[in-house]
Amino acid sequence: MDHGLARFGVQYIAAIYWLASLRKGLLVPLRPKTLELAILGRLMQGPCHGYVLRKHLVAVVGALHSVSYGSLYPALRRLTERGLICDCGAGLARFVGGRSRRVYHITELGQERLMQELAEADSASWADDDFGVRFSLLGSTAATTRIDILRGRREHSETRLTNLLASVQADFDRYTTELVRHAGEMIARELEWLDQLIAAEEAADHGAAIIKENK
Repeated sequence: MDHGLARFGVQYIAAIYWLASLRKGLLVPLRPKTLELAILGRLMQGPCHGYVLRKHLVAVVGALHSVSYGSLYPALRRLTERGLICDCGAGLARFVGGRSRRVYHITELGQERLMQELAEADSASWADDDFGVRFSLLGSTAATTRIDILRGRREHSETRLTNLLASVQADFDRYTTELVRHAGEMIARELEWLDQLIAAEEAADHGAAIIKENK
């Protein structure tokens, strides 16, 4: 997994979601499917308990979405009931800070489900609600799917910028105009960032293809 890419993405996602959170006026919960995907992705890195899981989720999507224990633990229960994760211990201590805590692990079935989900690239993958989670998992995603998701996000953001600029009215006061300008600059920076990522992915994919041909 490309941890450098993931770290950079988490930092940037927090910035580009700021205006989206203002637009919605409040933090909204993750969709159940997206929350479950994020949990499986984190557990693929190694076992952990609920506190660490929530901390990870807040780092990835906390700028736009609320991540409460009230949504996390029901999701863990659903995943456990479906056999995708377990709290089977595997020799790890269940006591953290003097308190007993369940340590969750991803199962083989859970790994298979995660790989199936990461192989898909649809409009939900690059929409605001899911993009943070999908981006944080690009290091575990096939190269062609990564490019599809980044291209989809670019098209999504370009449309958003076009719609934003078209919304400017002559009677806007200078503060509203300034807010729109600021929003446009943020989206433009995201587009520039996405172009860089796409170019890097395409170059890497092309290089891999040449190496394969020469073998």
